[in-house]
Amino acid sequence: MKRFFKILAILLLLGYLVASFVLWHNKGNEVVCQHFYITVRDSSECNLITSDNLYHYLRKAHLLPINKTCGEIDPSAIEKYVEQIDLLEDVECYYEQNGDVYLNVSQRRPFMRVMPDDGESYYLERNANHIAVDTMYVVNVPLVTGNVDDRVMAESLIPLVEYIVAHDFWCNQVAQIHVSQQHEVILSPRVGNHVILLGDADNYKNKLESVQAIYRQVLPEIGWNTYDTISVKYKDQVVCTRRDKKYRHNTWTKKSLTTYE
Repeated sequence: MKRFFKILAILLLLGYLVASFVLWHNKGNEVVCQHFYITVRDSSECNLITSDNLYHYLRKAHLLPINKTCGEIDPSAIEKYVEQIDLLEDVECYYEQNGDVYLNVSQRRPFMRVMPDDGESYYLERNANHIAVDTMYVVNVPLVTGNVDDRVMAESLIPLVEYIVAHDFWCNQVAQIHVSQQHEVILSPRVGNHVILLGDADNYKNKLESVQAIYRQVLPEIGWNTYDTISVKYKDQVVCTRRDKKYRHNTWTKKSLTTYE
């Protein structure tokens, strides 16, 4: 008999829980959303997109949950629509019992913008993954142009760009990185009417240190517009081609630069 009452009590409790859930669910579906909270989790570190951007993006798609009942709101539809923004990495949308709806997103991290000679422009992450360019969002990252392919990106340009971005002088000096048809890397500086020919991107640190030596020791003496090309494509050698072709180019080695100093 005791066992019978115990089983009956368990069944009544289960029935109560099921009924409560059904009643709460039906009642919850009638709750109207009064507040919609959008959070860009990493906005303090990266500002590719704002909560206002996302709000207007959803408004155009008629997906704003404000003044809708929870039964009319489909969080998965909001997630699916927002996930179309290629600059976003993680998207999560849900609502609570009081009708408040939450949209939380995280951003991807473009590392450089690539404008290849053959193909559409795109952003590149440090891991070499592509991010589609959206004209709604402008990202201030190094610009790479020319004969660019994934092999060049992954094997040589990403380490070079990482060095430039981390180096205060070169981050401010390099305006553009161009890859020629021969896969030679050419830097366009912001100061000085010349280009820097790196050749391949190997040993980039030593090459850029040699160019800095020219900047410190030579150009202040003879003028920043004297040369049209500063080439460090050859090992331990800097070849400076004069803009006025009636003069011969100048060749500097590490030893001669030290002597000049």
